[in-house]
Order: sequence, then C-alpha cells, then structure tokens
Amino acid sequence: MILILGGTTEGRRAVRVCEEAGKPYYYSTKSDSQGISLVHGIRLTGGMDAEEMLLFCRQQGIRLIIDADHPFAEQLHQHIATASGTLAIPVIRYERTFPERTEDLLYFNTYDEIISYLKKKRIENSLVLFGANTIIRLKPYWQDHPCIFRILDRNESRETAHQAGLPAEAIIYYHPEEKERAVFERINPSVIITKESGESRDFIQKVQAAKALRIPVLVIGKPELPPSFSTVYGEYGLRKETEKLLPGFFPLRTGYTTGSCATAATKAALLRLLSGDTPAEVTITLPNKEQINIPVATVFSKDGTGYATVIKDSGDDPDVTNGLAICASVRLLATEKGIRIKGRAGIGTVTLPGLGLEPGAPAINPVSQQMIRQEVTAILDCYRDFLPGQREHTGVEVVIFVPEGERLLRKHLILN
Repeated sequence: MILILGGTTEGRRAVRVCEEAGKPYYYSTKSDSQGISLVHGIRLTGGMDAEEMLLFCRQQGIRLIIDADHPFAEQLHQHIATASGTLAIPVIRYERTFPERTEDLLYFNTYDEIISYLKKKRIENSLVLFGANTIIRLKPYWQDHPCIFRILDRNESRETAHQAGLPAEAIIYYHPEEKERAVFERINPSVIITKESGESRDFIQKVQAAKALRIPVLVIGKPELPPSFSTVYGEYGLRKETEKLLPGFFPLRTGYTTGSCATAATKAALLRLLSGDTPAEVTITLPNKEQINIPVATVFSKDGTGYATVIKDSGDDPDVTNGLAICASVRLLATEKGIRIKGRAGIGTVTLPGLGLEPGAPAINPVSQQMIRQEVTAILDCYRDFLPGQREHTGVEVVIFVPEGERLLRKHLILN
C-alpha cells in the first residue's frame, strides 16, 4: 500500500502514475479544495501530524510514502521523516523542476534573513507572492511597513490572513487570467518577494515580468529535504523508483531506452576525463525535460580517453538489447570544434535515406544524438576552465559501441 501526500501539480502526476498499477493507494491532502478524480485511489483530507501519520501507516500497512506536497511544506516533510524513520518506510520525494539560479536575483535562506534585509535597506511597498500560509512569517516586517500580499481567492486563505491580523487593504487576489506584468504595473512595488517554487508555479513568468519593469526580485530559497528521501523529478523517475522500492506494485517493469543508456555512458566517460571521478550513476535529461538517474557499470580513462559502460535494462519489454553493455568512449579535440558522434562495433551504419539520418552515418537516431549533445555541452560549460585552449575551440569525439551487439545487428539496426 502506498500513501501519497499531495495537493499540488506533482500530486496529480503521482496519482496518474499510481493509477497505472490498477491497485488501491491513498491520496492525502490538507484540504478538499483540489479537484481530482481517483479510480483506484482512496482520498483523505485534513492533513496529518507525525503521530497521526505514524498511526495511519501502521493500521493501513503502508510500505511506501510519496511526498508530492509543496517544496515549502517544511512541517509536513518533517512529519513524514519522523513517521517513515520510526517504521522504516522508504520515502520518494516527487520534486518539481527549479530554474537555474541567476546572479540578478537576490536569494535568502530564511524569512529572518529577508526581513533583516528589507529593514536594513528601508524598503517600503513590497509585493509578496508567497501566498497566505507565510503571511505570519513576515509579520515582523509588514506590521510596520507598507506591504501587499497576493493570495488565493478562497475562504481558507482569507481566514489565514484574518487570523494573522493582515489588514484587508494589504491583500490582492490571484486570478489565473491576469498577466503578471499587468499586476506589477498596477501595484508598482519597490520590490517583489517570492519563493523558489519551481516552474510549475510560474516562477519564470514572475521573474521575467519583474525584469521587464526593472523591479528587483527577492527570493526565499527552497528548504533542504530530509537526507533519507529519494528524489525524482517526473513520472518516469517516480515509476522506476517505485518499482525498485516496492516490487510487484506495477504488473510490468519499465526500462531504459538504448539511447538513454548511451547518453549516460557518454556523460560518465566525459566526467571521468575532466574530473577524474568514477560515478556510480549519472543524471541525464530526457527529451521531455525530466531528469533521471541511470546506474553506471564501469568507468575508467586511458591515454586521454574516457570510457564508461551502462548495462541495458529494458524492464519487462522483450528487447533484444536487454542486458547488453552499452559503451562510450570520449576524447577531447583541442584543435577542432563541435561534437562528433560515431558508432563502432554493434552499431549499424545507415545505407539508405528515410531514417532522418544521412547514409554513411551511425544508426543512432536524432533524439538520442540530441540527448548526447545536450549532456556533453552542459559538462563542457561546467568545466570550461579545465579545457585545453578556449572553450569555443574545444571539440569532443564520442564513440558509441556495443561489444556483444554484432550478433544482434540484423535484428536491431538503429540505436533508439
């Protein structure tokens, strides 16, 4: 039995994944305001503290907890950590994707830090986009300084604001159809204060609108999660981690594509070459922007070339490449530009047009090649100071090969 703590976009996605199993599970939210349809799931509302969660997990035989609540639900994360730690129940954290931090935003670790900054700089007329639950956290600031809070237009949020003592004139309501820029122009704040709440809460749109109007943005950074949680960033990763931690919940296991394995091997080989590290697993980004972790079997370097191997796991899909070693070698080209992807043993060669590849090219499909290029480019940017010559003049040669693939070549002509 699985317990999902949700109420967010990630909660909906966790439900979608668990529904695929066709087995019962629990979906718990603090309130009943989220409209969601469950076929096999059992809806719970009202929230739980650590003791209530502990009792519920014991009574219902919970064997896996999925934390898909808001990143700033710090108290809930701690309740989950307490209950799961006491009962030795594994926890999967379904995390949202966060934009990369930029130097033009001011980040703070705590509410006290941001209050201190606002007071020190004597900032008035702030627009706070935190929502109702954090009104009380900024009271030491707004009770003495002009401040506007944008909250959801619902009774629960209004009651929270009222209990905190926030004046009605300090409240505006969130309306999805209203553009961020229009709101900012109407309020004309000195600064905008928001949370590092990820792309699913329109963080990027808020920042872009503020930048266009030259309004400074102050950001409360997301809190750290308990170290015992396993983190995933999408539905595929959630399903894979659930299969690992709760075998048998899904009738069939999912696997990795050969292209994903080749991408992971390439990344591990290049990391070995540039950093000397020997990663046991690497994180790659899928075409849908989801990040997943793939285990690496072997990594080493020799004579200026990095090598890595990933063992193909196709799950319960009857793939002829299941169990094969997908290998990559990577070397830097100090006098050449660009990323060259080649195929060797076990990788076919395109002989006719029609596959989206030029005849004579390795039979590695365009999507897989794009994934490889994306990971290589990201690593080169990260290690630019360690590259021979200038970054723009450093090329990379990637060779993909499958040592045992020759005998299967006629059955599996293109790397997918």
